[in-house]
Amino acid sequence: MSNALPEVLLNLIEGLAAAVPDRVRRTFVEMLVGGAVTEHGHVTDAISAAGHTRGWSTYYWLVDNAHWSWLAVWQAWTFLLKKLYPTPQWFVVLDDTLVERCSAHAPDAKVHFNHTSKHNRPRYLWGQGWVCLAAVVEWRDRLGAVPLMLRLVRAKGPRSKLETARLMLRLLGDRLGRVCLLTDAWYMRGKLLLTAIGRGHTVIGRVRKDLALYLEPPPPTGRRGAPRKYGARVTPEMVARLPVQRSAQLLYGKLNLVRYQTCCVAARFLKGELVRVVWAQFERPDQPDRPLETWLLLCTDPHIMAIDVVRRYSKRWSIEPLFFELKHHWGLRDAWQQSRQALMRWVTILALGFALNQVLSCTDPARLNGMAQAAPWRRPGTLTAGIIRTGWNRILQGIGIQAIFAPKSEKFRHADHQSDASGGQSQPVAA
Repeated sequence: MSNALPEVLLNLIEGLAAAVPDRVRRTFVEMLVGGAVTEHGHVTDAISAAGHTRGWSTYYWLVDNAHWSWLAVWQAWTFLLKKLYPTPQWFVVLDDTLVERCSAHAPDAKVHFNHTSKHNRPRYLWGQGWVCLAAVVEWRDRLGAVPLMLRLVRAKGPRSKLETARLMLRLLGDRLGRVCLLTDAWYMRGKLLLTAIGRGHTVIGRVRKDLALYLEPPPPTGRRGAPRKYGARVTPEMVARLPVQRSAQLLYGKLNLVRYQTCCVAARFLKGELVRVVWAQFERPDQPDRPLETWLLLCTDPHIMAIDVVRRYSKRWSIEPLFFELKHHWGLRDAWQQSRQALMRWVTILALGFALNQVLSCTDPARLNGMAQAAPWRRPGTLTAGIIRTGWNRILQGIGIQAIFAPKSEKFRHADHQSDASGGQSQPVAA
């Protein structure tokens, strides 16, 4: 069991630190490490977990007033992720979550509809809405979602969840190439999908079963007038006449027998774009009495096979464990700041702390240098973000924060000399 952080982790931390100015570099790294190893979202918990080598005001100055861009940090993280996982096409998941609040002064808090539909929960909640763009990472049989960006939805003004999603796609740009965007039914809107298609991305999502779909228009007849844009509308009778295919697939962690029908149609809400639609039903062999539910999946690339559409869409579920971990084990529900800018900065640090652990849990265990040691009662080979965090805590308790700064390049040492020359703990402006 080694008492040193693995080289892959040190390289990731160094790449993130390079996205902030030299003046705040070491303080930023300490806060990043604190956010990675703590279970709560309070700034004081992260400071204590990282070792508290500077004055308290120095850390709070970093979150509130220091000159660094959280967008630049997310951009650097995207490039590091692409370098760590060379893949021909990335799968990116777009979804949102709600963080409940009690205070009326919470930044951009408003009333949200509660989608859980539980009898013991209210229909409307007061809280903050967060839109998340996450990348799906895979290593052998492990699959997880890593955040690419989190953005707080504004309570007032035109910046709704849909507009926030379009903005995040624009900010993502082409850093991951042409991605396959996976969304739920709420984000399958024409404005968002046309934006993604215009940027060369493929979108796969679940849509309403009564969506207006049409057959391809007939060829021009040579008569006067504009050619027809749509053919006959797709009806349930037409769908019933489509050939039925079956395939056994391991989806959502369980063996499912997929029964599906497919065809290529023109979607009216996409202004006549030719898409592939799949009517899918999931049959559980271990639950033969379970009623079947029909899903209507839509893929903007008609050349993708129907079973591949079903298989790719199943990767969207990886963002649900991401939200659970962020809110309950990495402190998103406890994250509190008085201003929107400070809250966005602090949540960025917390999300990147979780992302570092998640990335290490989906990589080759031989690269971890013995950092991850599962409990004896766990299944052999089990590797999770929580197990990685336990290894962080063991190393930091042994040799402290110097485990990160000592073996690295002149970037960290240059920041140390600047801090020492300016007084270290007594100079919060030098954060």
